[in-house]
Amino acid sequence: MAKPLLLAALLLTYAVCTLSLPPCPPCGSTAVPYPLSTAPNCGDPSYKIRCATGTLLFDSVNNTYPITSISPSIQRLTVAPSSFIPNTCIAADLPSNGLQLNASAPFNITSSNTIFYLNCSDSILNSPLNCTSNSLCHVYANATSSASDCVNTACCAFRAGGSTTSYRIRVRESGCRAYRSFVNLDQGLPVNRWPQPGVELQWILPPEPTCGSQRDCGSGSTCGPDRSSNSGVNTCFCNSGLQWDPVTGVCAEECKDPDSCGKDRTALIAGLTVGLGVALIALLIGFLFYKRRLRIKEEQERLTREREEILNAGGGKSAKVFTGKEIKKATNNFAKDSLLGVGGYGEVYKGVLEDGTMVAVKCAKLGNTKGTDQVLNEVRILCQVNHKNLVRLLGCCVELEQPLLVYEFVPNGTLLDHLQGGNRGLLSWKHRLNIAHATAEGLAYLHFSAVPPIYHRDVKSSNILLEEKLNGKVSDFGLSRLAHTDLSHISTCAQGTLGYLDPEYYRNYQLTDKSDV
Repeated sequence: MAKPLLLAALLLTYAVCTLSLPPCPPCGSTAVPYPLSTAPNCGDPSYKIRCATGTLLFDSVNNTYPITSISPSIQRLTVAPSSFIPNTCIAADLPSNGLQLNASAPFNITSSNTIFYLNCSDSILNSPLNCTSNSLCHVYANATSSASDCVNTACCAFRAGGSTTSYRIRVRESGCRAYRSFVNLDQGLPVNRWPQPGVELQWILPPEPTCGSQRDCGSGSTCGPDRSSNSGVNTCFCNSGLQWDPVTGVCAEECKDPDSCGKDRTALIAGLTVGLGVALIALLIGFLFYKRRLRIKEEQERLTREREEILNAGGGKSAKVFTGKEIKKATNNFAKDSLLGVGGYGEVYKGVLEDGTMVAVKCAKLGNTKGTDQVLNEVRILCQVNHKNLVRLLGCCVELEQPLLVYEFVPNGTLLDHLQGGNRGLLSWKHRLNIAHATAEGLAYLHFSAVPPIYHRDVKSSNILLEEKLNGKVSDFGLSRLAHTDLSHISTCAQGTLGYLDPEYYRNYQLTDKSDV
């Protein structure tokens, strides 16, 4: 039996070719799978973690948490949440506002986490979370000695992973001062049989590594420009006959002839297993595949319900919800010749509905949580407004993996297209003044007529669409914010496009109606 196993190992080694950076060495007794990186010369540097005195650590934006487990096959790791300050119901990371992830990094909080907010102010009781007297957080506090100081305080329970909890578990003096998280919690079990507290994070699959020259790429790959992104960055592309395996970080052999590949491996499998073993393995794989499909389906249904609740929570007019089948038919299954443009967080396609209505369909990039949040935010905003100088939202589609927006089609592109392209001669000074006037009217409506007022936060020439008669329409409300009628400004991180940001807003982080002007 030892010889066939040795032969199998040699064949598997021959079938793959490593790229530039190998997996990192173990940290103490814990393996560090690709793409996680503990040093510049191993793993993928974008997936940086740390190894200190034999312990793996995960650095958030403002704190450090020990890693307790890693599951490379499903791209997940678990970190231990911050402990309580002794003899209090206060999280040790309260000064840094809890667990805060970098939204541009390849990690996010998964929906497998059940989170308890503890020691909350009374204002939290008005939130949509489960903060009732029979909430599971009370059961935890009453049955756990480490949380005994949290008894008789307001608390809430919820499942993480939504648009507001993908990158943070927030604690603060004016809200909730402590938290606990449990991964895959079975609420039917008694508290003494619950798992240890932990926060599960998921990483996205890595692309091929970048390179400066062929010397940076291993055997089986070639350093060349990445034409798909036009970023000017070179990438180690797998040679012909090999394909990139992001789980193991190698160029693996690509089987072009399934029949011959099957014959090559039949003798090896026959030497390693018996018929009963093959049958049992096949049954196990089938069962696991079925469970995985069922879990994905349930997760997609949960996401759809969550998105629909978000869309209808604004109190404005409801957006029509299109089916994925309708959108695919309207855009000819998102054909390339229907593509109107590509933005930072998604693409826009031209389409025709069954009733002949011309539409523009905006799609968030697949797997881009920030783009998904912007699309959902845009629906919430546009459901509040209706003005001739604002782009008109017809509806949305939330049943596909990425949410979609459906607008009334505006035929003459953007103001930027005309200013930069060959059509600039069509824009007389009268046209330009009319466009400026229409844009100002649209913004004035947002600031003074919409209830509550709305700050656009990304006014620029590429977000002004032109009709057939070159009248302007304000579009792209992904970064917009609802204002508070009783407050002079909103305190928020500066977002928008560099070169168009209001200097006062950029310096003071105070968003007002003047920031759009």
